[in-house]
Amino acid sequence: MFFPLVVMAAILPGLAALRSWDLTMPGPLWGLRAMAVAVDGMAVDQTAADAAIKPERESAGYRSVAFQPPLYPWLAALGLTLSGDCDPLACVLPSYAAGAAIVMLVYLHGRLWRGGGMGFTAALMMAFSPSLLLREQEMTPNLLAAAGALAALYAYAARTRITAESADPRRLSLLWSAAGGAALGASLLTIEAFGLITILVVALHQVYLRVSASADPNFRAAPSAGRSAWLRDGGLIDAALALGIATLIAVPWRLMMFRVHGWDLFAPLILPPSGWTDSYNLLTKIVELAPVAAPLALFGAARTVRIALTAESDDRETIGGSLWVVWAGAVALALAFWTTGPRQALEIFLLVPLNLLAASAVADLVNRRASVRALIGLAPAAALGLAWWSSKDLRGALDELLAGRASSATTLSLHLALDLLIVSFLLGRAVERWARDRDDRQRQVLAAFLLATLAATVGLGVREVVFRHGETNDLLMLRTMILRRNRERPFSHIAVVSPPSSRFDSDGEPGSLDAPYPGGRLRFILRTALPELPQIDLTHVDELLTLPDEQRLVILYGAGSRLSYSLQSRLGLESIHPGRSGILDAYATASSRVARR
Repeated sequence: MFFPLVVMAAILPGLAALRSWDLTMPGPLWGLRAMAVAVDGMAVDQTAADAAIKPERESAGYRSVAFQPPLYPWLAALGLTLSGDCDPLACVLPSYAAGAAIVMLVYLHGRLWRGGGMGFTAALMMAFSPSLLLREQEMTPNLLAAAGALAALYAYAARTRITAESADPRRLSLLWSAAGGAALGASLLTIEAFGLITILVVALHQVYLRVSASADPNFRAAPSAGRSAWLRDGGLIDAALALGIATLIAVPWRLMMFRVHGWDLFAPLILPPSGWTDSYNLLTKIVELAPVAAPLALFGAARTVRIALTAESDDRETIGGSLWVVWAGAVALALAFWTTGPRQALEIFLLVPLNLLAASAVADLVNRRASVRALIGLAPAAALGLAWWSSKDLRGALDELLAGRASSATTLSLHLALDLLIVSFLLGRAVERWARDRDDRQRQVLAAFLLATLAATVGLGVREVVFRHGETNDLLMLRTMILRRNRERPFSHIAVVSPPSSRFDSDGEPGSLDAPYPGGRLRFILRTALPELPQIDLTHVDELLTLPDEQRLVILYGAGSRLSYSLQSRLGLESIHPGRSGILDAYATASSRVARR
């Protein structure tokens, strides 16, 4: 009954977000890698494509991406080939498809342990998550790796339920183990070592199940209990099957690359990824990932732990809830201690159990298994989380407080937040007293809270969907003008003039937000527009005089790159795309010059 709605929730928000897809780094570098597969035929090793990238930092960035596993570039290259004209949108489609798959897998996880209603609630929270929608707009492998790991955990969960409830689970158990191994192998073939987190989650959950079973008063250990019993029951065989299939999928590419590059292949494991920072506060990141669902998730996790500790035997809900708690805890530890790991993929992988636990808390409230009095704490916490996510001033004040740099503005922001918390708490207490002995009033309060939670969740997602990336739009407009001009008079070469001073500021960091260096973004757009022409990187406009007098495309970037009218006339160029504030100007050989030839 719920699955058609889940499919719509998985497809429509992401499809709307796809209208404003983004060229945030390092996404264009992954796009260049896909172009190397689709155009240059570098199916296995795309590192050689860095020879055509002259700027050193840009070349080093591409090389670090090229050492990552290749599943995402392969899928993007397939889309580029099918598009016919190397449409850059094809490089984003794997992220979008993976995001839709994640939403549907969230529903399947919830339905497996708590029923379709609870699964639909979790899927709805996931579908409108700003973090998921943001990743669906980028051409990065984070969602694809998370989807593979999530599918592997679903296969494990399905196998666990079958072995617990079926009288003869062997055949289905082996099938689910094989499927889980294939999904794990796909995840390992997307981001280096990310899929190994699923092995940690499974191992910890198995430890819990065995400890819980041994504590059951009805449990009696057989004389052959131990390794032989585990082998007989199929646990060891299923684990070996899953790991064997994952190895067959993930290892061959690494062996071929290791023969060529040696230990440099494993540089992504020890080097910080793009966007890495020393400071990382896990609590604030959880609130940022799920500002509305985080309090509900913590409440659901606390209830799950309490029920697991007090229950005499594990039922379906306890087993599923314990898996989600172990899952969230393992990923949180990975985020805290794996400092050079793929944080964006780990954050999405943490968001899944948070939404599942939040949906389980909602189900308990709706079914009156949890007291409505819990809303006294949940409502203020949700309001504060939403205020913190929406207010940059409040987030900045909290960061300054944690860093010991509190100022008068910090004090004012925190004072307002504290006032909001107190007012929300007092209002919750008043509503609780009003509805204490009236079941109809309690239902009204619960319905109002759940509707407000749903509206806030959808609103956050819609806010992300309607956002537009100005730089990406400018680059796509530039690509359109290049394609139009190339159809009329094909270009012979491309020259990009970019002074080093325009690429980095005085501290050696990327330029200001007002004039960001396009770097790999511009190269990717030019590569998709004119895939057969190499890009010539220049540092001064006078170097244009040394190029052959042919049909040329010239791109000028930065305040230091200006083409005087005399030089423009001498080169025979005319403007085809004036950039914003003189940045990213495009010129082509003038029509009159071509006519004289």
